[in-house]
Amino acid sequence: MSVVKELYIATQSLYEHTEKPLPKEDDSRDQFIAIIDLKLEYRAALIEQIERENLTAGEKKLGDELIKLNTKLNARLEVIQAKIQANLSELKVKKQTHKKYENPYDGPTTDGVFFDKRGV
Repeated sequence: MSVVKELYIATQSLYEHTEKPLPKEDDSRDQFIAIIDLKLEYRAALIEQIERENLTAGEKKLGDELIKLNTKLNARLEVIQAKIQANLSELKVKKQTHKKYENPYDGPTTDGVFFDKRGV
């Protein structure tokens, strides 16, 4: 099997995996992301093996389809990354809220602040 065909199959497999919804549970989400990472590393290794000078016409045609599939894959990976970043920022807000609830007197307060009229 040629490297281009193997790369196409690996890209198709990764795209199908990213079409699955992002799991809600932490352990399965970590496993989902780990699988994506492994498949991306495998694809990167295959891309390095491709020699552009020695491609046949069929491999070039498959390469064009691969580029189209890669565009779809990049869009899907950006969606997944945005979801993960949204979850991380939500978690950060929850931690801050919990910290304020645990110790409401920690940090600066707006009550009892004195402003000098003279600006000195």
